Amino acid sequence: MELAELTQDQDFRVAVRRMTEHQAAARVQGDTTGLHHALTETVRDTVGKALSTGIAPDSAESAPIVDILTARYAEVFGRPDDADLRRWILARLEIASDPRAEHYWQLLSIINGWSVPPSLAPVFAWFTAALRAAIKH
Repeated sequence: MELAELTQDQDFRVAVRRMTEHQAAARVQGDTTGLHHALTETVRDTVGKALSTGIAPDSAESAPIVDILTARYAEVFGRPDDADLRRWILARLEIASDPRAEHYWQLLSIINGWSVPPSLAPVFAWFTAALRAAIKH
C-alpha cells in the first residue's frame, strides 16, 4: 500500500522524472559509464569513516576526504578533477537527494524479497555538505 501511495505522489513522480532526465542528458552527452556501484561503495566507505570519527562536513578535516572522492569521480567519468567537476558532482548529488527515491527502492526490495540496502542518506548528505563547503572556499 505504501509503495502504491508513493508512486501516486505527484511531487515524487516529478522528482523521479528529473533524475531520469538528468541521466538521459548525461547519456546524450556521451556518458557510457553505466551503473556506479563501486563508486557508491567508495563514497559509502570513505564518508562512513568520516561520520564515525565525527568529522564535520564543513571542517578543514573534510577537505582531504572531498579530494579523495572527487579524484575517484574524475577517474570513473574520465574528467579532470577541477572546479567544474566539483560543481557537476554537487548538481548530481542534489538531483538524486530525494529521500523518497531511497524509500522507493527499500519498499521494492521488501516486496520482491530482496535484501533491503542500508540507507545511504547520511553518507550522501555529508558528502553534499562537504562538497558545497569545499566549493565555497
